[in-house]
Amino acid sequence: MNILIVDDQKFVREAIKADLIESTLDHDFQTFEAEDANQGIEAIVANEGNIDLLILDLKMDHCDGMEVINFLSEHASYADIPLAVISSSDKRTLALVGSIASSLKLRLVGVFEKPINMDFILAETARLQRQHGHKMVVKSPGSVSDYDINQLLADEQVLLCFQPQIDMKNNAIIGFEVLARMYDENGYIYPDTFLPLIDKAGLNVDFTKIIVAKAFKFWAYEKTLSSYTLSINVTAEDLSCDNLIDYIIRHKQAHADIKLTLELTESQQIINQASVLNSIARLIINDIGISLDDFGKSYSTYERLDTIPFNEIKIDRYFVCDIDTNEQHHLIVESTIALAKKMSVSVVAEGIETESVLNILAELGCDIAQGYVYSPPIEGRYLTAWVNRYVHKDIAVNVR
Repeated sequence: MNILIVDDQKFVREAIKADLIESTLDHDFQTFEAEDANQGIEAIVANEGNIDLLILDLKMDHCDGMEVINFLSEHASYADIPLAVISSSDKRTLALVGSIASSLKLRLVGVFEKPINMDFILAETARLQRQHGHKMVVKSPGSVSDYDINQLLADEQVLLCFQPQIDMKNNAIIGFEVLARMYDENGYIYPDTFLPLIDKAGLNVDFTKIIVAKAFKFWAYEKTLSSYTLSINVTAEDLSCDNLIDYIIRHKQAHADIKLTLELTESQQIINQASVLNSIARLIINDIGISLDDFGKSYSTYERLDTIPFNEIKIDRYFVCDIDTNEQHHLIVESTIALAKKMSVSVVAEGIETESVLNILAELGCDIAQGYVYSPPIEGRYLTAWVNRYVHKDIAVNVR
């Protein structure tokens, strides 16, 4: 079986190959790699179309995956190569690309959000091969009735991914934000699907406890990560639960060396203000940092900055991602950074996808950067390897 991986990030290609080795694939396979669309096209031609699975990233630095898709559509001898499109783009973009690939009569395995589940993709590929010529529809989360959220939580079918946060002054790793994924036999279930289910079932606190326990266990086991901050999202509802606050504090006391920050998400209004403030005071007393997440979105208010002693503000990705082309967003980000400086709190910009945006943030004096320009969320099993590669690459640059 010949598998061609077209992705501009070496880390992603290595992760896919590692998954293939550990997969349920019963027969021999050979992998080919390409860093961009042009190399991918060259590999297809060099192999005379003898590719059993093409794993194609949509968003790459020098050229996008649509070039490969268009190439396949223009050459009948290559149009039947099973195609699995992978991307960090939003679901509407993924759906559009899937629709285009299907309309071009390509043999589409599916369109999958990163991080991907290779066992699932391989199973879909095998199914497509059995149904030779059948066009797959875009993969999307099932309806809410498809998932038994109580059972998933009872079985703790939760996977933690970590996205790096980088000091913009010296390019060093500051820490990692924990991003949860759930899974079942069909693969990943993403937050926009499972979080409403958890909320509806009244299991928010139970879910947060699982995340806290898994994150602390992983951080305590991976000693090389101890110098980095561990950031975990919490809601206002979480902070209103004394039992959960006790639970978090106990974990922190048991692992005093772990630098913990709780990111208060702005997706909900503050519930029971007095109770929340009491919880925040207890957390701070126990050396737990508090970050105001998604600043500028939804219910975020300046009043919170006045009443709650945050030590970090995170600017919502909606305002960050296009500051190189959107003047209004540029002004909002600039004023937020200036405000944070005057209040002596750190400011994190999330959702950074391009060098252009990164350079503007550096000029504005942003403290910490987070986004796909550095890395997508990384599964825990790959995190130490990613850190080693990043650190050694930085050392090599400094030596030169």
